[in-house]
Amino acid sequence: MKKHSDKTFSDITWSDLEAWAGSKIVSRGMSYKKERAVQGLSLTPEGSLLAWVRGTRNYVTRVSFEKGRLLSVCSCPYHLACKHAVAVVLEYLDHLQADTDVPLAEEDDERIVLLEDETLAFDDDEDDMDDDEYIETDEPDIDSSLEKKSKKELRKMLKGIIKDYPEIKKEMGFAPASPKKKGCPALIKSVTKAMVVTSSEQGWRNYWKHTGHTPDYSPVRVGLQRLLDEGCADDVVRLGEKLFVKGTEQVGQSHDEGETADEIAATMPIIFKALAECSLSDTDKLERAVDFGLRDEYGLCRGLDEFLRIRFAKKSWSELADRLLSRLKDMRPKGKGDSFFRHYERNNLSDEAIRALENAGREEEALAVCFHEAEATGSFERLVKRLRKAGRTAEAEEWIRKGVKATQDKLPGIAASLKKELLDIRRRKKDWLFAAALLADEFFESPSLKDFEELRKACEKSKVWPGVRAACLKFLETGEHPGGRPDWPLPETGFAISRPARWRKPPFTDVLIDIAIEEKNIDAVVHWYNIHKKEKDKWPEAHLDDAVADAIAQAYPDKAITIWKNLAEGLMAQTNVSSYSEAVKYLKKVRKKLEDISKASEWAVYLKDLTETNKRKTRLVQMLNALSGKPIISK
Repeated sequence: MKKHSDKTFSDITWSDLEAWAGSKIVSRGMSYKKERAVQGLSLTPEGSLLAWVRGTRNYVTRVSFEKGRLLSVCSCPYHLACKHAVAVVLEYLDHLQADTDVPLAEEDDERIVLLEDETLAFDDDEDDMDDDEYIETDEPDIDSSLEKKSKKELRKMLKGIIKDYPEIKKEMGFAPASPKKKGCPALIKSVTKAMVVTSSEQGWRNYWKHTGHTPDYSPVRVGLQRLLDEGCADDVVRLGEKLFVKGTEQVGQSHDEGETADEIAATMPIIFKALAECSLSDTDKLERAVDFGLRDEYGLCRGLDEFLRIRFAKKSWSELADRLLSRLKDMRPKGKGDSFFRHYERNNLSDEAIRALENAGREEEALAVCFHEAEATGSFERLVKRLRKAGRTAEAEEWIRKGVKATQDKLPGIAASLKKELLDIRRRKKDWLFAAALLADEFFESPSLKDFEELRKACEKSKVWPGVRAACLKFLETGEHPGGRPDWPLPETGFAISRPARWRKPPFTDVLIDIAIEEKNIDAVVHWYNIHKKEKDKWPEAHLDDAVADAIAQAYPDKAITIWKNLAEGLMAQTNVSSYSEAVKYLKKVRKKLEDISKASEWAVYLKDLTETNKRKTRLVQMLNALSGKPIISK
């Protein structure tokens, strides 16, 4: 037995551990240490820590301290700076604190041998990894990893991939395509059964409990690809229709965040490849593909865009266009009123008809459809974009004004998009005065720092910023709109004067604060912030409070410190780890500012009070200890 007195390890702080492994890993390492998961702790001759750590299975972990840096290696899947390594460090620090002996490991210790043996050391079993551990790792360097593999290991990996995904065998050139057959009834039956079984499962996910189920469509993909390789493209297309219908129903009934839809979407490229190879005429192929897209409610049609990039003859596109135009003629709007969704399906169908006409070389007819549909369904944006593309800018402006007038009350989103088109036209013409007038309209309708800055840039180009700035600030303070006044330097846009939403009333203190911060007018920041905080029924505004504190910290350090303390204490009261982490960010700002103004002793007292007040919150206390900068073990 040998007592080891290692000053490098004994000086480690909580902050050092978190900088090395991350706060979440440190927390899990603490749990492993408390559960007595560390067994057989030893010291290697060169001073590294060596131990078994019990997880899903026993893992070998080695930790060293070299040139002031913690380094570790572990036989778990996480490999570096893992929770097992954190647990080993904490176990060793306990021995140092208690002044107990730590035995020396023999040179031929099996654990050292195991870590040096690349073929045995790193287990592929990922059961012991938590979701967050995956999140905190960097993206692996694939090239570097492959270069480290032997030929034998690479062959083994490749055989495994081909076994799991036989559909890539042909693509990788390992085997010639199977001879064409007239039919594969047994395989078709097998694929159909797999599709029926899988599509009957419900996808669900409970993200709080990390539980759930996602239907696995890989057997369906493998079967469909085999059918395609066997020359049964027509059967794949027929099965694809069934897959799409049943998959759409399944996604509609699933309760996840798109995992089930992703499984189905990953299968659809095979269907579109089969569609390209099947016995249908090119026109029928195009119509079938377009129909898939028109019925797609959940983004299932992966591979459709690639299919539509295939070079089909203009004649096929022209025939498709005629079919779609006939369907468009017979289509009637759904529902009543002028809602966006009333014409949603018609707009999608007309989009496809226009694309077909353009691919057929019938551009004038495509534009004629745009004109007709703009009047019928309010699809003014599409018409304006095509007029601009055709160089017919004057007509585009005319239709922008018609569109804004028709949509500004019931479909304001379309009206706003049309105004942006006009703004882009005038910017390209370098008509900065009119562009500024459009931006001013937007600012007065929905005031924000972003719109204020955009307006400033346009006004500076037309040399009218001082007068516009003064009018904008007055509007933010009083709500008085400058339009129509003799001293207003911008021209009329021809659009109705927009007003802010009813729930927004002057003074617009949040925007005034943002502008004052941007212009570095510190006294104005404090003035408007004080008024802002007197308003009742306000939502929590941590971002605004923090921005104000950052802006005034140099001139008004005490006020900034108070803001940060309030933010931190509010978060600590929420009693959850993520809130504690946010609180620490503000506490670090408090510490730095107090140190800057020579009040480090005040920080020490404040931190001590926080620690005492929250002593029952173990994880928070750990974070507060990390802020102290003191070693984990007392000396």
